[in-house]
Amino acid sequence: MSVRHVLIVRLAAYAAGASVFEITITRTYGEAEFREDLKSLYTVLSKKAVVFLFTDAHVVNEGFLELINNMLTTGMVPALYGEDEKESFVSQVREDVKRLGVPDTKENCWSYFVDRCRDNLHVVLAMSPIGETLRRRCRNFPGMVNNTVIDWFTPWPEEALKSVAEVFLAEEELPSECRDHVVQHMILV
Repeated sequence: MSVRHVLIVRLAAYAAGASVFEITITRTYGEAEFREDLKSLYTVLSKKAVVFLFTDAHVVNEGFLELINNMLTTGMVPALYGEDEKESFVSQVREDVKRLGVPDTKENCWSYFVDRCRDNLHVVLAMSPIGETLRRRCRNFPGMVNNTVIDWFTPWPEEALKSVAEVFLAEEELPSECRDHVVQHMILV
């Protein structure tokens, strides 16, 4: 994933009022560490919107994609939390569940917590379409296709960018000596 794409994701997250969560790969990073990172993610998700940026480089283990697939299809990773860990989240949302007029059973509170996390979760999978890898992953993990929107980022021709910039600036009052510079800046951005 190029630096430009990461910047686009960060800009979109900022515009949406969300923070960006990304894992950091180390030599010994495995499924246990990934699950711990996901626990950290869900702790934040219970409070605010988060964009989870996951790239080709993060796929140290194909099993990570199974967990991502579960996140995309159900909103939660199965068996991510033990019963004792769930209790703290259940107690956090108990009052909210009562306000909704729903019985505040452990199951209802947990379901509310998962729904809140699902609403706050925005997953960005940034993977290269070159080769067979993405096709194989999409076949093996259908949530990557059924529960996502695929955006292909291809460069626009400079002439098209110039035309769009000129249309948007047509009604703006700009000094004539600055107009070309502003158009060129918009093309660059």
